[in-house]
Amino acid sequence: MNKLGLILNPSAKINKKYSANIVERFEDVFGGSALVTSTSGKSEIPIVLKEFQNAGVKILLISGGDGTICEVLTSYINQFGEEALPVIVPLMGGTINMIGADSGLRKDQLQLSKKLYELMSKNEPIPVTMRGLIRVSDQRLSEPNYGFSWIDSLLYRILLDYYSQGAGVQVASMMTLKMILNSLSNADDSEFKDIDSTVYIDGEKLPYDDHLLMIASSLKKFVFGFDIFNEQCEPGKTFNIVYMRAEYLKKERLKIPLGLYRSIKSDPSGNFINQSVKTLLVKKNRGYIIDGEIYDHGEETEVMLEAGPEISIFSPGGEREVEI
Repeated sequence: MNKLGLILNPSAKINKKYSANIVERFEDVFGGSALVTSTSGKSEIPIVLKEFQNAGVKILLISGGDGTICEVLTSYINQFGEEALPVIVPLMGGTINMIGADSGLRKDQLQLSKKLYELMSKNEPIPVTMRGLIRVSDQRLSEPNYGFSWIDSLLYRILLDYYSQGAGVQVASMMTLKMILNSLSNADDSEFKDIDSTVYIDGEKLPYDDHLLMIASSLKKFVFGFDIFNEQCEPGKTFNIVYMRAEYLKKERLKIPLGLYRSIKSDPSGNFINQSVKTLLVKKNRGYIIDGEIYDHGEETEVMLEAGPEISIFSPGGEREVEI
């Protein structure tokens, strides 16, 4: 039985640096005790995961960014069901690595793999952090997608711009500064306009039919490490949302920069909501991002978000330990 399986995206940011020998480097770390496979495209992911499932893989290492992790987990669940998930190890090889950062992982893929292999070799328990996936059902798609974070509207547009500019820390810093300055100056920027939408939280319709931004996440920290969520969600049962209308931004714009690092409570007016929920239904959506993966339909669609399965993420400083 091969308990360890590694699926690698060769196009991920870090993996490009090592080009052809990245697979060999991982194989050397595990000494032949793991299945290590590099994929050339999304279509190969289900095939590789089937091989891993047949081999009895219990720990799944994913070398790539958050978008790769989203693709792998979605493929795994849609093939084998939500109960079959292994422990996952995000190796932080992409442009955006919120999942690994939220679990306290380091960016050095090989060192993290060595640490895991040492524990496995000694038959020691594996430390893990527990998080819940979000199940995203889009009426235009035949199967649900799974991920840890979902965004639309303002932040969706900002991240599209972020990717178009080449991504990276410098781009992120400049864009964050621009957003803060615009919010503080109350600039009449087209980015800061409400979009048409109808939103239901846990089956109840919100009073307004538009919003400026909306975020759903099961992570404790969001993109670029911002600590924005006011409540602690329960993995596998609830996830956090932040909902904001332009009216709230105009009135409370001085709070926004601080709110990136210290969460802001929901506003009684209903213009700002920051809470944990079980379901989120968004009608008239025109595009969104799941963990760095872009879904841009161009036409209106209806999207349902539900609390998905609980998942164990390898983390040296984890909340609990599991036997493999």
